[in-house]
Amino acid sequence: MLVLGAVLWGYSAGFGPSATGFTFMKIGVGSRPVALGQAFTGVADDVNALFYNPAGLALDCPCELGVTACQMLQGVSYLTGGLAVPFARRFGAGLAGGFLSASDIRRDELGQELGSFVLNDLIAGPGFAVQPFRKLAVGGAGKFVYSRIDSFAAWALSFDAGVLYQPVKYVKVGASLLHLGPPRRFISYWEFPPVNLRSGVSFKLPFQNNYLLLAGDVSLYPDYGPTIGAGAELKLDLKLLGSSQNSRLFLRGGYQSGGKLGGWSGFSFGTGYETVFSPGLLLTVDAVYLSYGLLGDAQRVSLGVKFVPGSTPRS
Repeated sequence: MLVLGAVLWGYSAGFGPSATGFTFMKIGVGSRPVALGQAFTGVADDVNALFYNPAGLALDCPCELGVTACQMLQGVSYLTGGLAVPFARRFGAGLAGGFLSASDIRRDELGQELGSFVLNDLIAGPGFAVQPFRKLAVGGAGKFVYSRIDSFAAWALSFDAGVLYQPVKYVKVGASLLHLGPPRRFISYWEFPPVNLRSGVSFKLPFQNNYLLLAGDVSLYPDYGPTIGAGAELKLDLKLLGSSQNSRLFLRGGYQSGGKLGGWSGFSFGTGYETVFSPGLLLTVDAVYLSYGLLGDAQRVSLGVKFVPGSTPRS
């Protein structure tokens, strides 16, 4: 898959930066992955695997429903969500989607304002994964992509593939090829999807009922140089710290290179809270702050429900 990905990545790069469209597909999805500097290819252990590495659906991924609201620069909002369902121990399936909304000012040739117009992007589709061997998972996903600017619209299909391997108990390595698909004609231009070749590794250090997760990713797009992401997540069991609640607190931080926009550009800081509210069901709330340096910042808030057999309500 890595060889095929490199060939297809090089093919797309040959058309130059102006030929790559579908820009919204490069936006980081999910509060937790973004807080980790998008170093999630080798983690992929929750519903966000549908956007980073679909192989994770069949390896350590719980049954989970999640949604993320993102407020970005200049009034751009992006709502994403997904459902992941593992079954028969070696299989996993899911459904993911996202909707981006923004508006801009229409002007005439003299610069006079003529009102506003809307910009929308929609992405949605299923994913599936399987463990052909113990601790090795492979997966794929397909997505329908639709974009509209004022009265102009176009659609296309996109495909993802991934692999995730756990050589030892607390280490995982993964690779994925995302946004592979045919070009689309938008207004009068042909544009190719931003084929993304990713590889990553994660290491989890458990202590008592807590852990420290470290992750790193390398990401390649055809229209700019490679980026490196790194992140850390600290899980704290609040019950061990004296709380009467059966809940966990997560502290996260990360960095992704490539911004070069000054200030704290590329740095992300996040937190999460997980609590048991009924037998077998966990409620999760995650938030992240991401700096774009001179351009400002963005915030994401995620809500999720997990089904984990054996979990008990709060005491």
